[in-house]
Amino acid sequence: MAEPLTDVERVLKLSDRVRLLVAISDEIPVETKLNVQGLLKIFEGTVAAAESAADEVRAAGYYQALYQDLEPYADIEALLSAMRVFAPFL
Repeated sequence: MAEPLTDVERVLKLSDRVRLLVAISDEIPVETKLNVQGLLKIFEGTVAAAESAADEVRAAGYYQALYQDLEPYADIEALLSAMRVFAPFL
């Protein structure tokens, strides 16, 4: 039987889905796609390594930047909102 996912693993899985939707979306300008891909990579690394309150604040900052860039796209915004269920510090 498969082990249940941790909250961090769930956030990282949602982040992978965001990355995929950004890559295949025709609505998102290329400049935004490039910016978001870099932010996602940094965000994932920060979330995966978050051990202190300062790390959580840093991850929340990257999350806010991602959310601001991707909020106009409903599918992606829904995935970003779902991340807050598993990581309330976002």
